Amino acid sequence: ASLLRALSSGGSITSPPLSPALPKYKLADYRYGREEMLALFLKDNKIPSDLLDKEFLPILQEEPLPPLALVPFTEEEQRLQ
Repeated sequence: ASLLRALSSGGSITSPPLSPALPKYKLADYRYGREEMLALFLKDNKIPSDLLDKEFLPILQEEPLPPLALVPFTEEEQRLQ
């Protein structure tokens, strides 16, 4: 109600002071950009032996999927762009 009163009486509303440009959360010590992450992908990498356990076999596949950034768009996807 006080906001409406200030607006109707011609008073100006001042915005709260800006907070310093500190992030609200701590950034990771080791951060990687898109190109750095794509450079880590090696098509011919073998499955690590630690993952050849019975626990992981249901979700493993011999050929790794390439990162989507390296997969060309289909004709339909290009049309929709």
